[in-house]
Amino acid sequence: MSDTIPEAITLKKSRFSVVWLIPLLALMIGGWLTYKYLSEKGTVIRIEFSSADGLAVGKTKIKYKDVVVGVVDEISFSAGLKNVMVTATIDTAMRSYLKKDTRFWVVRARLAAGEVRGLSTLLSGAYIGMEPGSGGKLQKTFEGLKKPPVLHADDQGTRYLLSSEELHSYQSGTPIYYRRLRVGEIIDFKLNENGKNFDIDIFINAPYDKLVRKETLFWNASGVDIKLSADGFEMHSESLVSMLQGGLAFDSIGLRNGELAPPDTEFTLFKNKLAATSMEYEESDKQYRLYFDGSARGLSVGAPVTLRGITFGRVIDVKLEYDLGDNSFKIPVTIEFEPDRLSIIGKTSVDEELPDAEDLVSIGLRAQLRTGNILTGQMLIDFDVYPDAEPVEVRYEGEYIVLPTVSSSIDSIKSSLADVLENISKIPLEEIGINLNSVIEGIDTLVHSSDVKDILSNIDQAMAQLTKTLAQTEALAAGLSEDSDAYQELLKTMRELSGASRSLRQMAEYLERHPEALLKGKSR
Repeated sequence: MSDTIPEAITLKKSRFSVVWLIPLLALMIGGWLTYKYLSEKGTVIRIEFSSADGLAVGKTKIKYKDVVVGVVDEISFSAGLKNVMVTATIDTAMRSYLKKDTRFWVVRARLAAGEVRGLSTLLSGAYIGMEPGSGGKLQKTFEGLKKPPVLHADDQGTRYLLSSEELHSYQSGTPIYYRRLRVGEIIDFKLNENGKNFDIDIFINAPYDKLVRKETLFWNASGVDIKLSADGFEMHSESLVSMLQGGLAFDSIGLRNGELAPPDTEFTLFKNKLAATSMEYEESDKQYRLYFDGSARGLSVGAPVTLRGITFGRVIDVKLEYDLGDNSFKIPVTIEFEPDRLSIIGKTSVDEELPDAEDLVSIGLRAQLRTGNILTGQMLIDFDVYPDAEPVEVRYEGEYIVLPTVSSSIDSIKSSLADVLENISKIPLEEIGINLNSVIEGIDTLVHSSDVKDILSNIDQAMAQLTKTLAQTEALAAGLSEDSDAYQELLKTMRELSGASRSLRQMAEYLERHPEALLKGKSR
């Protein structure tokens, strides 16, 4: 047995201890949890609004298509206390859509264009609406809209521009109709640079934007359009909303196959449908003057000038003058024509135009003041050819051509009625009555005397006078409209006169055959 003691085996000490695995593992887990928390927490953004009305920290949500995509974390003031700054956290899924054109606005319950919007906020409270952006760089600071946008990025359609002298009751969201179907709305409006007209930005939804042609007509459809014509009483309105809140309408009358209007095409907005559909003609460079003897009540500037009922001009001025020469009042009425409304046939050359005023007056062209509307008393000027009119020469007053006139229909009716009454007053009714009384008193002596002949002669005279009056009444009625009250009254008078004449004729014939009837009466 060896006495040698073996050397102790020395083990090399390890530099890594198992004990360190526990904190290292905890650190990794903590880092992962921190990363997960930060990644899921979302992106912090700042939105500047003019007011924080209805917004609350931790409660107000940010929504896109009614889906919650964020929440308000903090509300503070901006520099200078002018606006409020809302700090909010947006979900990670929306981070890539936070671009320069991203829009935010506060949604509250409000009445716009005749309809209630954001009604759900009455119970849940206001929220911030969001519309994701599509272009530009990512950013985290935004300026909130003052009001919800009318047009959204995913709306399909076309924008156009209208020019109007008046704004009426328009507002953002005001509806636009096509044959009473709502097809668009007003986006915004502003006063243009000249300060005279308004520029109205509109949007027509697809596929109705294909109905807008370059010659399409737009007009104001607010309120009720009432028309009283020969066809009766007509009332038009696009909808109840347009009556109360206003609205626009358009149509491409007679232009179904016209060229489509490109985006941002500018159109004129007419005051109503009648103004839009009325064809515009070039006005004449000449102005004419008329003088009327009677009253011009109901005649105003803008009243139509017609030729046999067809409008071809308008009144541009109505005055009242006093002539010191003959101490009389005169009513000069200035009018202008639209020659293009009158087509010329039978031309011998292309350049042949309408005859001069002298030639037209020579064939009997005269102006007459007529009633345009019975209910309102509105008057108009109507031209017609009167072949039996007295010859008159056309004269000039400075730049004006003075055209001759004839008495109005109302003045003619008054004069004719006066003649009828005068003729009726000439009928010797009193003399006939005296003669008849004399006949009754001396009936016994008159039966076989010549006085019966005198009675019959008086009756014949009365019949002749009645026949003359009846003929004058018929001539007067021929110049009146069958629908007028004066015509009906004259017709009634004619019937009474005809009946009186018939009765006198029958009495005369009977007395010639039976003179004893004056004593005994008419036999059964």
